[in-house]
Amino acid sequence: MGRDKMAGNQTASVTDEITNSLGREILRGLFPPGATLIGEEEICARFGASRSAAREAVKILWAKGLLVTRPRRGSRIRPLKDWNFLDPAVLGWLRASATPRHFIIELLEVRLGFECEAAALAASRNNANEIAAIREAFEAMRAASSGQGDPVLSDAAFHEAVLAATGNRFFLPLSALIHTALQYSVPTTNALFGHPVGDLDAHGKVLEAIESGDSARARKAMHDMLSEVLARVRTAVELTGAG
Repeated sequence: MGRDKMAGNQTASVTDEITNSLGREILRGLFPPGATLIGEEEICARFGASRSAAREAVKILWAKGLLVTRPRRGSRIRPLKDWNFLDPAVLGWLRASATPRHFIIELLEVRLGFECEAAALAASRNNANEIAAIREAFEAMRAASSGQGDPVLSDAAFHEAVLAATGNRFFLPLSALIHTALQYSVPTTNALFGHPVGDLDAHGKVLEAIESGDSARARKAMHDMLSEVLARVRTAVELTGAG
């Protein structure tokens, strides 16, 4: 029984290694859309893996929208429009392959598209428990500003709490995008603003607007905050010429 469990863990570990390695290569463009992925035998030889581990890795990549598989024709890379960019693993592979500041800009543009409305909905729904969670996350950000906590986790918790406060379950999967965005961008954006955590004043304005139930003000506060970060990152790219 113990050996079976150990063998299963080893297979899972190899499967993860194959999945992550090939996923990063696909996101880097080493296997562009329409290209054929290396075959099962080559995967086994390259990673020292069993056929079952190789097949499981291909299934995972297929489930994330990266591959289409056909009998005797191998696996081909699907068009970009089919890739599940909201999947945490896919976001991680993209993060590893993208030009740093260009990646941050893309994520901020997407966040502008949904977080402003999320803030407005959170204000209009006015759920006391959910708003208390936003307040708690804000206080954690304040503590992190003096070195008592993680600035990334507290910032992510604030924005994720806003999504939860919308009362709309379709906002919830977007938490993965926010978490990845902040994990990756916080060191850059906080350096641009010259402080160790996200802009407390701007986050405070979002919180106050939501607590007051003012949807229009909440929408504007979130828009102003994200737009300011986006503008600074774009300016930094223009000044340095680096993406």
